[in-house]
Amino acid sequence: MQGLRCFVSWISKSPSFAANARLAPLGRRLVGILFLALCSFQFVLGQEATAADEMRAGVIAYKFLDYAGAAEHFKAALEINPNLTQARLFLATSIAQQYIASDDSAANVAVALQAIEQFKMVLNNDPGELEEYRALVPLASLSFNLKHFEEARDYYGKAIALKPKEASNYFSVGIIDWTEASHARTKMRNDMGLAESAMISKPEACVSLRAQNQQKVEDGIAHVQKAIELQPDYDDAMGYLNLLYRERAEYECDDPEARKADLKAADDWTDKAIATKKAKIDSAAAEKEAPKQP
Repeated sequence: MQGLRCFVSWISKSPSFAANARLAPLGRRLVGILFLALCSFQFVLGQEATAADEMRAGVIAYKFLDYAGAAEHFKAALEINPNLTQARLFLATSIAQQYIASDDSAANVAVALQAIEQFKMVLNNDPGELEEYRALVPLASLSFNLKHFEEARDYYGKAIALKPKEASNYFSVGIIDWTEASHARTKMRNDMGLAESAMISKPEACVSLRAQNQQKVEDGIAHVQKAIELQPDYDDAMGYLNLLYRERAEYECDDPEARKADLKAADDWTDKAIATKKAKIDSAAAEKEAPKQP
């Protein structure tokens, strides 16, 4: 009976568990059996749930995509042991998984801010290097999605300092640079009433746009090139290098040769991105069709 009450208590802490459509009925039954066993074990020993118990329960819920339920268990672990950095990191991650990047509603933004708060608490709790890195990258991603670009750039920079050979963080900084530059370019083009196919040609407009965008574009090109240097088959990075060269060409109307060279570089990187992606697809297909080893 005690085990049943414990199981019911767990269910009450995980309201989204049974409602999660992505969790198969068999999976729900399996996890239920696991929790009944865990609760029964606690009853036999005559002990209350420990922080470790709550951590295990949270990990199981997380693996079955019950992020809200997982968050409740990690919160419970922190109530038992407030200095458990891993529980704080898992709590932040579980909350972040509930955030939808394309949804700007107040409720969804509030979820992102809750996750950011928890990740910052991880950083403030003297974490190990791995835990620090695992907090910095999602902090950067959430900040970017909330359009807090300077904060995102700062977090990615700290992540790069910890893992300088991780290509994705350089690429992410390049995306931030391109995003900011493209906003300024789009605004200027709209103000000038330019057609989509036309490029900025007024010298004074080029000078103004160069003043706004040159540092961002050059920084973006450098970061994306570094990502490709570290990961030569990074086709997504190649696609953004094409975009960054086109941004540079936009403010070079007073230097036709430079504009021509950048547009050619952009086309070349587009071709490389397409060829690299095709090579990956062909390789995956060949691997799939290859006879299995006995």
